[in-house]
Amino acid sequence: MFYYSNEAEIIFSFADISSPDGQSLDQNMRWTPFFNLAGHLNYDFTKNFGINLGIAVRNVGFITKFEADPSDSQGIDRIKYRTYNAGIPVGFKIGDLDQEKPFFFFGGYELELPFHYKQKEFSGSSKENKTTSWFTDRNPDLMNSIYAGVQFRTGTAIKFKYYLTEFFNPNYTVTRDGVIFAPFGDFNANVFYFSVEFYPFQGVSKYFNKTTPAEPPVNRAMR
Repeated sequence: MFYYSNEAEIIFSFADISSPDGQSLDQNMRWTPFFNLAGHLNYDFTKNFGINLGIAVRNVGFITKFEADPSDSQGIDRIKYRTYNAGIPVGFKIGDLDQEKPFFFFGGYELELPFHYKQKEFSGSSKENKTTSWFTDRNPDLMNSIYAGVQFRTGTAIKFKYYLTEFFNPNYTVTRDGVIFAPFGDFNANVFYFSVEFYPFQGVSKYFNKTTPAEPPVNRAMR
């Protein structure tokens, strides 16, 4: 059985970081409630096993915090990194795939294209610098990720996702005062996140094909 489903996602993300120059980096959880949308074409072979192919747009990133460098006049102590990614998830589902009250486990792989990058630098609560770029070389051309989760009978789902590809391109270089250097050369960061999803694999027809219950017949003799 083929059917189409839509998904909205709230993301709580971190990163597995190997920090630059051995610097100690802490993290804040990054909470992303919007512009995380996906559509899936589903096919259920049986009532207990199915597959899906989708297209998605996600807001993915992480936040680092650290002690400000005394030589830094701006006192930067926190940086937010994020990309908007266009992705193609391919997955499977195992469990009770009933559309009314589903309960099943799912997992899969996703290939993502990062198309917009943003970096914000803060000193305390004050934003000092912002960098944005379309299709930048700061990130790899494509990112690979794997995910797994469970959908509950309420229609919501919990998912864990890990990016196998590092967030930054280590070969990206910039030139300052005539000196070329790679700012992400030793900054290894693999994003991972937990998320809450809403109706990821329940067909949209479930919501548009509901019929209004027929009114009970009127007993004219009682009038």
